[in-house]
Amino acid sequence: MLTNMYPVVCGDVGAGQAAKICNNMLLAIEMAGVAETMNLGIKMGLDPKVLAGIINTSSGRCWSSDTYNPVPGVIPGIPPSNNYQGGFGSALMAKDLSLAQNASTTTQSPTPLGSLAHQIYRMLAQDPRYATKDFGIVYQFLKDQK
Repeated sequence: MLTNMYPVVCGDVGAGQAAKICNNMLLAIEMAGVAETMNLGIKMGLDPKVLAGIINTSSGRCWSSDTYNPVPGVIPGIPPSNNYQGGFGSALMAKDLSLAQNASTTTQSPTPLGSLAHQIYRMLAQDPRYATKDFGIVYQFLKDQK
């Protein structure tokens, strides 16, 4: 597996794939949480950049907020600020979450948050408005819900 472009030996054959599945499941959960939080805060009247700044200097800080915030305009130059073009597609995230759910079943390891993220990203993957967009589009998906 590559982390920050450096190879990491994870163990036996297949261990790198297992690490990737686990990492991407966490990333999907994290992104959905940031998207949900930002949507709530913005609808409560908070400025998205101010809210992101508070999160990024306190206990909510994570990569999906401080490096890849899903709200357009919070961080320039990333897919959410470019109409969610480029990046890691929602359909690919749904596929990785399917792999994680299969692994969860096989190993009898409960992943309730992974399951919820999988449900959300499956909906995105099945909707032509979101399917080909970067996985940060989960923010727009939540924003569009009434």
